[in-house]
Amino acid sequence: MSFAHVVGAGVFGLATATELAERGFEVTVWERNYDCAGAASWLAGGMLAPFCEGESAPPSVVERGMGALDWWDRHVAGVVRNGTLVVAPPRDAADVERFAGRTRAWTRLDEAGVAALEPHLGGRFRRGLFFADEGHVDPRAALAALAGGLRRKGARLRFGEAFAGGEGLIVDARGFAAREALPDLRGVRGEMMIVRTR
Repeated sequence: MSFAHVVGAGVFGLATATELAERGFEVTVWERNYDCAGAASWLAGGMLAPFCEGESAPPSVVERGMGALDWWDRHVAGVVRNGTLVVAPPRDAADVERFAGRTRAWTRLDEAGVAALEPHLGGRFRRGLFFADEGHVDPRAALAALAGGLRRKGARLRFGEAFAGGEGLIVDARGFAAREALPDLRGVRGEMMIVRTR
């Protein structure tokens, strides 16, 4: 059996550990905090919005993001696919048009359409874009579900412990904290991955 060590129990670490466990690895997750509440993912919005990501990301991100929606459905109860509504106040109407030009899979809404989807926004926004195929997940419930699923798969979760080293695949999923290992690495917080393997 192949061994894998995942350092960090945020959403990226737990999702990576889940994939590795499902592919036959004997997985150990190391997290210096005493539970998932210390992870930046604990405070995330939980948006599963690949089409909206397309506003500033390449098409490959959108395509992988659509696959991620199905991945979350398979691994976590409570994934909600009721879409994403993008609006802007009338003075920023050009921003909605710019957003529309950089994305796809949306439906244009007028003021009545915005109010029908979100009654509390009625009368405040004259136009919007609705991305019906997007969704969201409760990040805290998702982290707990992934941790529980890993335990059921036989993975070891070592909360309150720093990585002690080990043989096999090592995935550093500490997000921004990984910068101490590679200080010149540039990227978005929480979206960095370091893999050491032969």
